[in-house]
Amino acid sequence: MLFLLVLFSAFLLQFIMPWWIVVVVGFLTGLLSARRPWQNFLIVFAAIGALWLGASLYIAFIESTVLLPRMAGLLQLPHAWMLFVVTALTGALPASLAALGGSWLITRDAETADDI
Repeated sequence: MLFLLVLFSAFLLQFIMPWWIVVVVGFLTGLLSARRPWQNFLIVFAAIGALWLGASLYIAFIESTVLLPRMAGLLQLPHAWMLFVVTALTGALPASLAALGGSWLITRDAETADDI
């Protein structure tokens, strides 16, 4: 359920906000979710990675593979399909690290409150 919530909220927000809104979505997911920090990390990584991979596949399909070899050459990638991996990691890694940070922030506060 959390996977779909992250996926759809990031999808909708990216229509009106810059690309880095996925980091805010990830942080809020980590902050508000009751899951363990590494579970939040994996869920957000998978959701944003799937979203960006799907978007890059859609763009490659629409552009009839004219843009794909040029971008792969620009980034000096040996194979054009590696561009899909780079794209998915570009979105998934910052968002999932933000989710991990948000989860740790809540976890740290709960541990500190027990000590007092």
